[in-house]
Amino acid sequence: MAEDVRHSPEGKAVYALRKETVERVFADAKEKHAMRYTHLRGLAKLKMQTLLTFAAMNLKKMARWKKKGELNTAFSFIVHIFWKRSPPRSFAGRGLSSV
Repeated sequence: MAEDVRHSPEGKAVYALRKETVERVFADAKEKHAMRYTHLRGLAKLKMQTLLTFAAMNLKKMARWKKKGELNTAFSFIVHIFWKRSPPRSFAGRGLSSV
């Protein structure tokens, strides 16, 4: 079923955008942030390096959004995604109304 969706005209159109979005991030990490080769040893150190690198890349992206005036839209989208994944249990007793 997934293959049928991917080979449909809509699936091909979405897949064509992958090189401009998802793969571009990893290419930038390799070229601009020294992630072509490992410079550290150990899984924990590599996880730390990767986390910091992608956090820095996200901060740079948010700075560009802010400069363009798109930060509020992007921030509200991100909050919506995380809120949907793990909504708060209850606001009762905290002076906040339930959502």
